[in-house]
Formats: sequence, structure tokens, C-alpha cells
Amino acid sequence: MSEQVSLSPAFQSVYHFLETCTTKISWLSHLSMAILPVLISLDVCCRMFGFSVPGSLEMQENFLALTTFAFMALLQLQDRHMMIDFVYERMSVGLKRWSDMTVAALVLGVMVLLTFESYGAFLSKFGTQSMELYVPLEFYYWMPVFGLGITSIIALFQFLREIVKCLSGRHFFSILLGVGFASLLAWLPFWYRDCPYEVSNLILGLIAFGLLFLFLFIRMPIAWAMTIIGTMGMVAVSRNVVAALAAVGSTPYSAAANYNLIALPLFVFMGCMILYSGISVDLFNSANKWIGHMPGGMGMAGVAGCTGFAAVSGDSLSTAVTMGSVSLPEMMRLKYSPSLATGALAAGGTLGILIPPSAGFIIYGIVTEVSIGRLFMAGLVPGVLLALMFMAYIYYVAVRHPELAPRGPKYTLTEKIQSSLGLMPILALFVLVLGSIVAGVCSPNEGGGIGAMGAFLYALVRRKVTKENLLASLHETGELTARIMGIMIGVTVLGYFFAATRLPFLLADFITSLPFNRYWVFIIIVIIYVILGCMMNVIPMLMLTLPSIFPTVVALGFDPVWFGVVSVMIMEMGQITPPVGVVVFALAGVAKGIPIETIFKGIIPFVGLMILAVILITLIPEIATWLPYTLMGPEVL
Repeated sequence: MSEQVSLSPAFQSVYHFLETCTTKISWLSHLSMAILPVLISLDVCCRMFGFSVPGSLEMQENFLALTTFAFMALLQLQDRHMMIDFVYERMSVGLKRWSDMTVAALVLGVMVLLTFESYGAFLSKFGTQSMELYVPLEFYYWMPVFGLGITSIIALFQFLREIVKCLSGRHFFSILLGVGFASLLAWLPFWYRDCPYEVSNLILGLIAFGLLFLFLFIRMPIAWAMTIIGTMGMVAVSRNVVAALAAVGSTPYSAAANYNLIALPLFVFMGCMILYSGISVDLFNSANKWIGHMPGGMGMAGVAGCTGFAAVSGDSLSTAVTMGSVSLPEMMRLKYSPSLATGALAAGGTLGILIPPSAGFIIYGIVTEVSIGRLFMAGLVPGVLLALMFMAYIYYVAVRHPELAPRGPKYTLTEKIQSSLGLMPILALFVLVLGSIVAGVCSPNEGGGIGAMGAFLYALVRRKVTKENLLASLHETGELTARIMGIMIGVTVLGYFFAATRLPFLLADFITSLPFNRYWVFIIIVIIYVILGCMMNVIPMLMLTLPSIFPTVVALGFDPVWFGVVSVMIMEMGQITPPVGVVVFALAGVAKGIPIETIFKGIIPFVGLMILAVILITLIPEIATWLPYTLMGPEVL
């Protein structure tokens, strides 16, 4: 938006018109997201009496699709897709203009292609009906056509906007290079089909990965980068280009109307409602009353608060920022060392995606087809272990250097108990949701629906539900859903290319044939994940890497549930690792007056503890696998 102001009044007026239109369309996303937990909770209640809501599963899938496509245009207009800024921010102005021009041209091309092919899929469904409600399928398939069509208009506006920026800055060469490079890439798959030279599928896959990371480094949205690479790959290797593009065109609806992914927005909505209910303040106050008087007590209370909030949030950034805004002022009031205080909160924030319900485990389970319930249970012990290690380190520092972490005031037992009583309803909700999933009473989707409904009722009882809070929760949930489902579309298209070339299995065969111990391969994966974790969020990282890495992991004989826990821990380590830990930058937004170098200095010991925890879980896999396999039996792929 900062560059938008420098454009002509005509472009600004067009932007505001498009923003008004897409904002109104996004209300469909809010509506569908509000209905979803009510529908699921009603279906679960009806099942207790021996019947279910007719067509419940079909409606759930299509409400998820509506949530996605009703928000996608606004997401594109506001540049809110998941992207990598690390390299882009260090480019010269001229190189940025070329990058923006290339991205705008390629995104416009792929959006028009997806819209056109989705329209073909829409036409092909005339005369067919859905399996449960017998609704004409074209009633559902209009959603991607509508959503992608509006997004294509946005992409055209952004393409023209980048041209105007280049012209106003006299970067004429950037226009030619950007459009020319995009055209060359679009032509390459057709050239490869007709040229007499042919490379192995493994080499073709490596070229595709090289282009993919080039796209990511020039700040192309991750979703569209994967979609473009997958489409290019399908054109290059498929015998029938028309059939390949038709398969790509059917992907937006099939990927968005995915029953397995419904749990993700529901747990996000649950976390939002609990956040607005004031639980973060209650968690910190309760922990502070119990342990705040100990050496380093306020810092340990911050980590304990992060642990509790992680159990209802499922996201690292929101955990670190929320608990930081609550506990950091109190620590600064007691004259805590800024590096110790912020380091503890940044490290505590990483627990958000490890302790269930975890968005990372949901994505891991969907991509790898590993039980999400087992993954939830597997993350519990390592998450608590890591929290205790963080707290033990803070205690040790406070004992050795009391001036770095002064003690807080003491409270009476009555005050301690009263501070905990208010947490009982939300603890009961957490146990109910997680327990019902583990016991097999509810699926993760149904558990998410019950959790979201329970969180809403909890906030309502506490009189924390306002129109603004509810809309903010629905908006945040819709935005994250659209971002993740866009990536899922890209992952699915890229998966077609992987299936056609058998790249993941060729890579697995190649790695397992090397004369290396399997733990050397594991160390390489660890290094890759730490580097990627410095640059992007865990969810797109899992989607990007698992389709190619997971077959190798299984072929090497590693336990899939154990690897899920370890991979999430390693990725979270990257989120706070210099030089580009995204959680650190997020926390810096609430740590006013504390230099970011100070925060990075503070997290170094905690990164060491996370490395130690990974080593422990690698040497003793039962730390992660004992609880899920004891309660639910071993994982069978």
C-alpha cells in the first residue's frame, strides 16, 4: 500500500473501487465460516440420538470452498498471500521493478488460465448431481469460476499498475525484461515437448525446483509459484496438453472443497475467539501468581502462558505476539534483561505450533496421510518438555545473575487458586476437544467444530463477544483459510507433475542408494528445514517440502509420527534463528524500544535448548511416540 499512494489518482480510485467490491464479496466468506461450526456441532449432537444432518459432509466441504474463493480476490488485492521477502528486500530498485513486473505477468497468466479451465470444468458438470444432496454440481463449481475470475481482474489491475510504476520511474528496460522473461518461461514447456533432447525425470524435477525457488525469491506468492511450476511441468511431460490443462482446471474446486482440511479454519476460529475472550491475560496472571515470586518467575510465567495459549492457538506468531504484549511490559517494569525477556517469549511462541491443536500437524497429517490424532498426542510431551527446558534455563540464569531476572511479588494461596478457577472452563474445553479426537468419538474436523462453538460460547458467557470481535475473528479465519487453500491448490497441481515424473520416489531411491548412514540424510534435512524456517512460515514450508521429502523419510525407515514432531520442531527453530527469524520480527513489533539485535542475542541459548531437545527425541523416539502409540496404537501407512 505504501507504493499505491505514489500512483495517479485514477489508479487510486480504481484500487479503492476494487477494494470495496472484494470486501463486500468477502462477507460470503464470513457467513460460511460462521455457519460451519454450527453445522458441525449440530451434526455431532444429532448423532448422539442416532441420526445425522442430511448432506452434512457435502455442505461442510462447500462452505470451506466458499470461504476460500470469496476471500481470494481481496487477498490478492492486498498482497496478503504467503511470500518470501528475504531476498526481495535486499534487491536494488531496478531489480525490484523487474521482479514485480515478472511476477505480475506470470500471476496474470496463471489466473486467466485457472479461470478459463475452471469454467470448462463448470460446463462439464451440467447434468450431474452431488452424491449426498443431489444438488446439480454446477451449483458448486461456480465458486472457483467466480472467485478466480474476480482475482484475474485484480491481477490485470496489478499488471497495469506495475507497468505504470516502471514508466514513472523510467525503468523501461524492466518492463521488457519482465514481460519477456515471463513469456519465455511460458514458451519453454512447449519447446521442450518438440525438441529432440530429453532429460531424465530427476533432472527435470531439479530444474523445476530451481525455478520454484527463483519464483519464491522474487516475491511471488507461494501458492501461485507452485501452481505455475506444476502447470509448466504438466505441459512439458503430458502426452495430451488439453487433458493436462483440464486436470489443472478441475483442481481449484477439488483442492478447496477438501473435507480433511476443514479442521484447520475451525481451530483458527477457536483460537481467535479465545484470544478475544481475554484468556492470554488470565493465563499470564495465573502463572505469575503461582511462580512469579521465584527467581526468574516472571519470565517462567511468560513461557507458561505461551504454553497455555499454544493449547488453544495453534500458531507461533500469534502466540509470541499475544503473550509478548501481555507479559513483556510486566517484565520490563521489574527491570528484566531485555534480551532474556524477549528471547524467552520468542522461544515460548514456537510452542504454538507444537502443542495441540497444531495447524502444522494438521497440514503434516493431510499431506502425508498420517493420523492427525496421533500427531496431536505426539506433540504434547515434546511441547511440555521444551517448555520445562526453557523455564529451567530462565531459573538457572536468575539464580546465577539475579539482576537479570528479579523476583516478582508473592501472592496468597487463595489468590493463586482464584486466578486458576477462571481457566477451568477453557481447560475443560481443551480436554473435551482433544480427548474426543484421541478417543475416536470425533474426527479432527468435528473436534474443531465443537471447539470453535465452545470458544464462542465461552467468550459469550464472559461478555467478550462484540460485533467487532466476531467480525475480526471471521476475517482473520477467512484470510488464513484463503492463504492456505491457495497453497493447497498449488500443491495439488505440483503433485500432478510429481506423479507424472515419479520425482519423489526417484529421489528416495537415489538417496537410499547412497553409501551413507540414514542419520546423515536426516542431518541434511535438518539443515534444509532450519534455512527454510528462517524465511517462511511452517505451514507453507510443510506443503512445499513434504511431497518430495516424506517418501525418502519412509524409505529410510524413520517413524512417520516421530518425523512429524521433529520436522515441526526444526522448522520452529528456524522461525527464531538469525538472520531472518519471522517470530523475532513479529515480537519486535510489540517490544517497543528493544533493538532487534538484542532479541536475536536473547534467543541464542533457547535455540541451543531446541537443538538439545531434537537430539533427545532423535536418540529416544519414544518421547514423541509413546503417548500416541499407547493410547491409539501404532501408525500404519
